[in-house]
Amino acid sequence: MRRAGVLVGLVLASCVSHGVHPLTPQDLATAPYQGTVTSALTGSLMYEGGCLLFREDDGKSQLMPVWPDGSVFNGTTLSFHQPGKSDQLIVIAQEFQMEGQPIPWSTLSAPAYKRIHHQCEVQPFFVSRVRPAN
Repeated sequence: MRRAGVLVGLVLASCVSHGVHPLTPQDLATAPYQGTVTSALTGSLMYEGGCLLFREDDGKSQLMPVWPDGSVFNGTTLSFHQPGKSDQLIVIAQEFQMEGQPIPWSTLSAPAYKRIHHQCEVQPFFVSRVRPAN
């Protein structure tokens, strides 16, 4: 009976260890900086299903931000890197305004995006600027 309990515990531990994991800098969707702004959206970041997503305040839409190269996510805080400016910190659930432009997944053709696309199937959005939501 003990052996069966240990075996079940090992099987469960093995299943749990292959589930959703915290993002690492390699998992964060980044791309060279894009300065074009066609949309300004107010909302907050959320980490769901292994994806760092932006949820608009109205709750109707979610986007997958594509951050400028040099941006880093540590699990609770994003350090937004805009070339020529000081990095800005954004905390999960903090309300802020995100400016940039929506893009099709086909634009993100590099192999590094395949895993992110498979896991985060919402509309990507190149982020150009962030600021407080006031």
